[in-house]
Amino acid sequence: MLDNLIKSLIILLIAASFAFSSHRETEVVKAVKLIKNSVINIRTEKIVQRDFNPFFDDPFFGEFFGFKKTYKTESLGSGFFIDTVGTAVTNYHVIKSASKIYAVAGDEVQYEAELIGGDEDLDIAIIKVKNIKNVTPVTLGTSSDIMLGETVIAMGNPYGLESSVSTGVVSNTNRILNINNSFSTFIQIDAPINPGNSGGPLVNLDGEVIGINSAIYKEAQGIGFSIPIDILKRVTEEITKYGKIRPTYTGMIIEETKDGLSVEKVDKGSSAEKIGLKKGDIIYKLNNIPVATKSALKYIFKSYPPGNSFEIIAKRGDKFLKGKIKTDTMPENYGLKLLNDFFGIKFKQSGDYVKVTDSSIPAYLKKGDILLAINNIEIKKISDINEIIINNIFDKNIFTIYRNDRIFKFELFF
Repeated sequence: MLDNLIKSLIILLIAASFAFSSHRETEVVKAVKLIKNSVINIRTEKIVQRDFNPFFDDPFFGEFFGFKKTYKTESLGSGFFIDTVGTAVTNYHVIKSASKIYAVAGDEVQYEAELIGGDEDLDIAIIKVKNIKNVTPVTLGTSSDIMLGETVIAMGNPYGLESSVSTGVVSNTNRILNINNSFSTFIQIDAPINPGNSGGPLVNLDGEVIGINSAIYKEAQGIGFSIPIDILKRVTEEITKYGKIRPTYTGMIIEETKDGLSVEKVDKGSSAEKIGLKKGDIIYKLNNIPVATKSALKYIFKSYPPGNSFEIIAKRGDKFLKGKIKTDTMPENYGLKLLNDFFGIKFKQSGDYVKVTDSSIPAYLKKGDILLAINNIEIKKISDINEIIINNIFDKNIFTIYRNDRIFKFELFF
């Protein structure tokens, strides 16, 4: 009798718990609770200087009576903490050219922050929030196993008062976009990301950050894009240590042709040579991403800084070759070596100037020419040439030279 009574009471208690349990705390709500204290508002101040002509379009009077007007602008964005000492991540475009950076965390207190470094092509920046305590960092997941249709949460803190949340599903795990003539890959979701949420985290239902939200693509209507978190994980140490991403050496020089990206040169002893790449091979995919332009190479190489590796698929005739390229730092004076190998150009220091001593392209550059600038950056010593070339190896390089009391400009491509 007593046993039956106890069983009945247990059944009643279980039934009551179901009757009064709430269905409001969904998996989305649980994930938001895990991450919301890690999301910050970022406010930046920029000092802008522009020419002001009170005579509008009259250049004559404007030359004499015009002046420069200086004013301050502000912009808002979001970010998130990645460690307990106040290191945070945001988009590079959020803090670009900022004279001051401020962050508002979950305690609603405004803190000053400083830029540690970043990369404009990847649109990633790392900042340090000063004098903040009791920081709750996010848990970084991976973007390598994101599933189509997976529910995700785009979070931000656009005004510094309360987190902003939107939900959606992953509609593309590897969307390739051309933004401002630059190649980028994103996670695409079916939820919009407004500028104030740019730099905030994209979160899965386990409360892990799998992307960095970006509102840089202005043409997006009703959809959002996030930078895959695995890119951040590969470049964090590089940016934290050097303030930027150092040029990546792979041992091959690529030329953009009508047939695609053709291998123009393979260095002896390099990783590219070790996996069997040869001149004339066509680069087909890098880490399963189709590539056909130098801007694509530039983006992918930057997202795999020295000390990483990526898979490469190349085509030789009717055959496909596969291997893994290990990225390294640029060899010493590699930029000068390329100029010599491709164009027979050599230099010597002559006082405060750099002179050309040899050239196999006399129609453009001759022995005795003084090199004034490359890409409008003044050249004072030979090491300046090397640094500029290795940092601009995927783009055209504009040389400014002085010869016979005249100044000439021409472009060189690798």
